[in-house]
Amino acid sequence: MLPKLFYFICYTMWILNTICSVSSKIKPKSYEKYLTEVMDHLSEQIGWDSLQHLEIKYDFSTKISTNIKDVICKGSSTILSKKFDAIIHILNYMYAEVIKTFIDHICAIAKRCQEYYDLNQGDNFLSCTVLLQSVVENSKTMFEQLYNVMNYLSNIDIKLLANKKKTFSVPIVDEIYTFVEYASLKTKQNTQIFINPNDPNTKKDACEVILDVNSFIERKGHKAYKKIKEKNSLVFHNHKPKFSLEENLEDYKALQNKNIELSYYLSEWLNMYYIEVSTNLYKNLGFEQVLESKNESSVRFPVYLYENIDQKEGIELINAITKENGWKSLKPIHIVFNDQVISVDRILRHPADRLNFHCKKQHVLRVIKCIYTEIMFKYYEYVIFILSYCEMRYVKCNDLIYINLVRQIFDAVHESTKMFEVMYKTLVSLNKQIGEYIHDNWNSNLKCLCTLITKLLEEINSEKYSIDVLDSKIDISEQSKNLCYASISVKNITKFLKYHKSKHRTLNESHEKQCPIRNLLLNIDIPNSINTDTFSSACNKLIVFSENVIKVYYEELGLNKFN
Repeated sequence: MLPKLFYFICYTMWILNTICSVSSKIKPKSYEKYLTEVMDHLSEQIGWDSLQHLEIKYDFSTKISTNIKDVICKGSSTILSKKFDAIIHILNYMYAEVIKTFIDHICAIAKRCQEYYDLNQGDNFLSCTVLLQSVVENSKTMFEQLYNVMNYLSNIDIKLLANKKKTFSVPIVDEIYTFVEYASLKTKQNTQIFINPNDPNTKKDACEVILDVNSFIERKGHKAYKKIKEKNSLVFHNHKPKFSLEENLEDYKALQNKNIELSYYLSEWLNMYYIEVSTNLYKNLGFEQVLESKNESSVRFPVYLYENIDQKEGIELINAITKENGWKSLKPIHIVFNDQVISVDRILRHPADRLNFHCKKQHVLRVIKCIYTEIMFKYYEYVIFILSYCEMRYVKCNDLIYINLVRQIFDAVHESTKMFEVMYKTLVSLNKQIGEYIHDNWNSNLKCLCTLITKLLEEINSEKYSIDVLDSKIDISEQSKNLCYASISVKNITKFLKYHKSKHRTLNESHEKQCPIRNLLLNIDIPNSINTDTFSSACNKLIVFSENVIKVYYEELGLNKFN
C-alpha cells in the first residue's frame, strides 16, 4: 500500500472512531424542545374540537381508546412521540375522507358529462366539461396544503424522541402527492374548452378531458385511496361521515324546482368544500403558522445543534449536490426511514431547509450508503466468481494459462482500488460534514462500511498479490515458483473475500431492510458462463465498472464537492 494512502486511512479511521461518533449527533433536548412547542401550539387550536368525534387507540398494549383532543392537550400524560403518532393517524383518516369525497364527486361530474355526450347535448356537454376541468384545477391549493402537513410530519424523527420505539406511524405523503401532481398537471395544461358545439376539435378536446379524469381516478386515484385505508386501523368514527355524495344528490333533488344543473351544483359545492377543508383541516389545526413561516408565528423554527457541524452550511451543501443531474438516475432507489419507504424522487422533491434538514441529511446518507454497500457486495460476488474459474481443474492443468489468468484478475482487482479509495473518502467526508445517521448500530452504519473498505484496500495493496511477480516473460525455471505463488494468492484472496462477506452479514441484513428497492443504473452481473477466451473480457468488465462507478456515483452526484 502507498504510504500516503495508508496514513490517510489510519488518520480518517481515527477520526471516525473518536470524533464523528459524537460530533455529528443532534442534541435531542433541542429537538424535543422545538417539537414540544409545535405540539403545544397545535393542541391549542380550535380545529381539533371538531375532530373529537374520532376515537383513536394510540396504544397497541391496551384496548382503551380516546379522542384526539384528550391525547394531544398540554395536560395529557401521553408522551410526545405518541402525541405525534395520534395526530398522524387522525390526519391519515381525515385526509383519506377528503380524497374519497373528491373522487366521488369528480366521478359524478364526469359521469354527468358523459351522459350529455351520449345524448348528443352539445352545449350541456361542453359546459359540463369546462366545470370538470376547472374543479380539478381548483383542488390544487387544498391538496398542496394537506401534502405539506404530511410531508412535515414525515420529517419528524420520532426515533430521536423515543429511541426504544419499534413501530412508527407512517404519514400518507406519497398518496396525497398523487393528487397534488395531477391537479398541478391540469393547471399547467390549462385546457380551454370553448362553447362551440359545431367545432369537432372542441368536442374532441372535451372528450379527452373526461377520458383523462376517469383514467386518473381508475389508475392512480383509487389505488392511492386503497393504500391510505390500509393505514387507518387505529381510528374509529362514531358518526356518519359528512360530505357524502349521497347526501348531496339528495339535496340536489330537493332543489329541482330551482332549475340548477347537477354538474354546476356539484362543482360549486366542491369549490366551497376545498375552502372548508383548507380552513378546518389546515389553518384551524395550526399548521399554517408552523409551515408558512409567518412573522407573528409563536412557533420558533429549529436550529438543530450539532457539535462541529454548521446547519446552514450543511443545508447549502445538500442542496448543491442534489441539484446535480446524476441524482435523477437514482429515482428507482428507495430507502426505509422510521417505517417509511422513501423514494429518491421524494427526497429530491424539496430542497433542504431548517424544517427538514435533520431528516434530509439522513436520507442522503442512507442513499449513498445504500449504493456503496450494494456495489461492495456485487464486487465481492463478481471477483469470487472469477477466482473460482481460475481454480477449475482443467484450467490449473496448464501452468502458463493459469498464471496468465491469475495475473489478469489481479491486475483488474488492483485497478478497481481507485473506486474504493473514492468511496472511502466520500463516506468519511459525508460523516464529517453532515454527520452520521444517529440510530444506526455499529454493524449497519457508515463507519462499518468504511472499515470494510479499509480492510479490502489494505489486503489488495499488501505485498501478497504482486502482479510483477507473475511476469509472463519469466524464465522457465521460475515457472514452478510463480505457479505456487499464484495458487496461494488466489486461495488467500478468495478466503479473505468470503470471510469478510460472511463476517459482515449484519451489514448485509440491515442493507436489505434499509434499501428494499435499489435498482442501480450501473451493475456488474456475473456471466452465465466463462472460458479462457472470454476471461480477459470478464476482467476488463471489472475495470470498466469501477471507472463508471466513480463517474456515475461520485462525480455526477456532485459528491466531489465534499472532498
